[in-house]
Amino acid sequence: MLEFSCALIKDSKNPIYLQLYEYIKEEIAAGRIESQTKLPSIRQLANYLQISRTTIETTYHQLMVEGYINSKPKAGYFVNNINNIINVVKIHNVKDKENSNSPNKEVEYDFRNDYIDRESFDFNLWRKYLNKALLENNQRFLTYGSHQGESELRAELAKYVHQSRGVICSPEQVVIGSGVQPLLNILCGILKSHYQFIGFEEPGFKQARHIFKDHSFDLIPIKLDDDGVNVDFLAQSKAEIVYVSPSHQFPMGSVMSISKRVQLLNWAHANNTLIIEDDYDSELRYSGRPIPSLQSLGEGSHVVYLGTFSKILLPSIRISFMILPPNILSIYQTEKKKYNQTSSQIEQIALSFFMREGMLEKHIRKLRKIYARKNQLLIETIEKTMGDKVKVMGTETGLHILLELHSGYSPEEITLLAEKVGVKVIPLANYFIGDSENKNPLVLLSYSGIPMEHIEPAILLLNQIWFNSN
Repeated sequence: MLEFSCALIKDSKNPIYLQLYEYIKEEIAAGRIESQTKLPSIRQLANYLQISRTTIETTYHQLMVEGYINSKPKAGYFVNNINNIINVVKIHNVKDKENSNSPNKEVEYDFRNDYIDRESFDFNLWRKYLNKALLENNQRFLTYGSHQGESELRAELAKYVHQSRGVICSPEQVVIGSGVQPLLNILCGILKSHYQFIGFEEPGFKQARHIFKDHSFDLIPIKLDDDGVNVDFLAQSKAEIVYVSPSHQFPMGSVMSISKRVQLLNWAHANNTLIIEDDYDSELRYSGRPIPSLQSLGEGSHVVYLGTFSKILLPSIRISFMILPPNILSIYQTEKKKYNQTSSQIEQIALSFFMREGMLEKHIRKLRKIYARKNQLLIETIEKTMGDKVKVMGTETGLHILLELHSGYSPEEITLLAEKVGVKVIPLANYFIGDSENKNPLVLLSYSGIPMEHIEPAILLLNQIWFNSN
């Protein structure tokens, strides 16, 4: 057997397969392994190097993709003549792929959470309301509009969140923006002179953390219990603000219990601190009744309430909103002219008509049916295919589930193996401030955009590559 004298460092930042790939590639490029040389079989090399067969298979696959070696049925792996290689595709680090804005053309089954179901939105209906907005009073669109958002939409939003989530507010407390992040930029601007330390669920919504970090807040990771943030840990920290998603914790998928909500509100009242409630995916619950919002339980004080239409309408319709408690509202009123409105006036007016005529409730009922079917199919397929090799979490609400793999792979290896068979998943490690304490890798599978017919073949591929590839 051809012997490899490579030094594989298990504690290195580069995974083992990448170290082995670099070694074999260099040996071939330098001519130390000649063309037509037969490489050791996957089993032989795994035994020789004392590493998993999946690691060897991943290494050989990458070398084949780039043209360094080829596989001959029932014969094995052989080195190519690299002088004949025309197109060599360079390997990329997994993190580089995640940070790239370029779409991965090789992805066939996509479990990312940045797009929605193509059948969920009626573009013709939305066009009707856009036209209605333009015809109603187009003179108003010659200006920038209200800093706080158009009054018609603020009135509809105040009514809607009271009916659906019990939120207690007036239209004057509603501030509209083109997404949660622009609203948090405003909120940071008016809070910075009054607060310094903010607690975040660990793991939690990383886009929100980035905003507060950019505004020089001190971030404190707050441990999670099964039913929400650990309030005892929070109380012992320096946090003056805490950012939570109680209706559907992102990304763990848990729902904060009533008792935990009361504890959290008591902490805010006793310490004159502030809660930012991101009511993420609250409309999309598939069993039981939604638990009332924190804001409603606290009668509107000590809670900033955040909502968005990115998931229930379209991500490209950039309309989100926040509801400020009276003490924060008074600060905002003196500062608001610093902040231009970022959301389209036309779409704000269109949405106000859409809501006034009952279309939003009808649309949400449609979404629940679509996503409930996907939720059920995804869970049933995983349980049937993977069984006790995984643990499924966060299944009752929202647009994603969390999968804990009973596997020795690292999160990076899990993600790379999935990409190898054309499936895109999100490692949970992306959402931690610090390091994950979980021994098993966790991945997020969003079903918001993936077509129904893609779910079963995607899970079959993941099961094969994660558990049956040796």
